[in-house]
Amino acid sequence: MAGKNVQGVVLTILSAVLWGLNPLFARTVYAGGGNAATLAFFRMFLGTGFMALVHLGLTRTGLGVTRAELKKLILCSVGYAATPVLLLSSYNYLPSGLCTTIHFVYPVLVIAGTILFCHEKVSRWKLLCCGLCAAGIVCFYTPGGEISAFGIGIAFVSGVTYAFYIVYISASGLLELPVYKVTAYLNLISAVLIGAFTALTHQAALPTTPVSIGVLLCFALVAAFASAAFQLGTKYVGPQSSSLLSTFEPLTSVVVGFLVYRESLTFRSVLGIVCILLSVILLSLLEHKAE
Repeated sequence: MAGKNVQGVVLTILSAVLWGLNPLFARTVYAGGGNAATLAFFRMFLGTGFMALVHLGLTRTGLGVTRAELKKLILCSVGYAATPVLLLSSYNYLPSGLCTTIHFVYPVLVIAGTILFCHEKVSRWKLLCCGLCAAGIVCFYTPGGEISAFGIGIAFVSGVTYAFYIVYISASGLLELPVYKVTAYLNLISAVLIGAFTALTHQAALPTTPVSIGVLLCFALVAAFASAAFQLGTKYVGPQSSSLLSTFEPLTSVVVGFLVYRESLTFRSVLGIVCILLSVILLSLLEHKAE
């Protein structure tokens, strides 16, 4: 049976692949009348119920947490909730490829954060993997369109908030709790935060077609399990490796665009895929050696 390091690699890649399906879900929901704020809210709200039921069914234990744990969950939820709102909002100002490129600064920020705040060391091989991932992400960016300083700013901040979530959930001890319970609480608190933001900014827009409503439900379910898989992966391989392995997300989006929407697969895209696959293979070998 595979060790926990190898399980962590598999779970993190699975999480990234599921997140990479986001554009497929989002386009259908948007076409049915929804928007980014509504999509983020229902992802969190519906995910709360899904994860709570899974936790109760698998563990037969309650959903209670201590006051100290609740404080940590609230703080962690700030980064967890802010990331999708900021990233989805940046698409209104910049081409989605550029938004993704800027957002995926977070693996570098995670490594910096673990060194500064968690006093972890980073090997030369992981730095090489980081460089390969960065090169791969840049290859996915297609020049063109107007450049908005505000759009660049919120896309970058989305990377900062996600890096905060990854580093904090690893350092806070929350990963020692049952993963489905943690995910349920993160979704619940984030739903409250995003719901308040949506109400204050008057951005509520519900999907109206049966297909878009069904896709919204599927999206919430997939997103909930993607979050749980990522948390387990981070628990097993650490925040540095999990953030690097998450670059499978834009790779999946590129493949989905090619297969579903018949988007062109350029030499730059192929080169980006090769760079990310090389980094993942190298990182997987490192984790296997550590086992």
